[in-house]
Order: sequence, then structure tokens, then C-alpha cells
Amino acid sequence: MAIDTVHQLFVHKLGQQYYVERELIDTLDEMALNASNDRMSRGFADHRDETRTQVERIEDAFDALGERPEAREDPVLDALETERRTLEDQITDDDLLDMVYLNAGMMTERVEMTAYEGLSMLATELELGNDVQTPLEANYDEEKSAYRELDTLSTASEMKSLWDRLTPS
Repeated sequence: MAIDTVHQLFVHKLGQQYYVERELIDTLDEMALNASNDRMSRGFADHRDETRTQVERIEDAFDALGERPEAREDPVLDALETERRTLEDQITDDDLLDMVYLNAGMMTERVEMTAYEGLSMLATELELGNDVQTPLEANYDEEKSAYRELDTLSTASEMKSLWDRLTPS
């Protein structure tokens, strides 16, 4: 399908974010189950639940556009997932695997924040209105919050012993 207009580009990018959020529900569920750090596991489970709502919000944005929600593969997410799974297969240490999950979560949140910023920019230029922009802004705010939580976790006191063990002097 050719993309010839900014509106078509917006719908395509929205479809990619729809794919991302739907895929991440299962990914977050896996990481919540597999993380050995309780705080990290709870954080992934909480964000999984938020992500379900984010999928609904994207569907609302599609509805406001008069479009049928259609997921479009996103090679960026697919590459991040391939990397995470490759490392999972190679790592047997639970603490080291938690570090993989922490990094994967932070990378994914950054990608998602950027995607929502791009969608917001396009929606503003297209003057799509609040019915489209408000759900996307709510998703963006949740992604920023999830990133901040992961960043805080990376320096939390409960992680200090893990860092010390994994990075001996």
C-alpha cells in the first residue's frame, strides 16, 4: 500500500503503535513472571495492565478517525524482542536476567515515547482534534511514567547489592 499523504502516514504509524502495544501485553506478562526482583516483577505486571488500556485508547483514536484498527508490524519492536529473547536463551543467572529485563524495558519505553511524540506531531499538523490526541497523550504520559519507574529502580537501594555482585571490583 502506498503512503501518499500525511494522513495515511499517521494511520500507518498509529497501526504500528497498535501492534507494539498489543505485542507488549504478552512480553510484559512474560517479564513479570520471569523477573526475580519482586519490585520489577510488580512493575511489569502493572504496566501490562496499563498497556491493555493503551490498546483500547488507540482503538478509540482509530474510531475517532473513522478507521478500522489495524495492527502494522513494527520492525523496531521486533528487533528489541529478538534481542531480549536471544539474551534470555544465553543467560542462566537470575540477577543478570533481571538486568536484561530492566534494560529492555527502558529501551522499549524510550522507543514508545518517541513514537507517541511523532504521532502527536502528525496529529497536531493534521488538526485531528482531542478525540484523537487525548488518548495518545494519555498513553505517552504512562510511557514516561513507566520509564521513570524503571530508571528509579536502576538506582534503588535494593538493586545496589545486585550491581555489586554483577560488577565486582
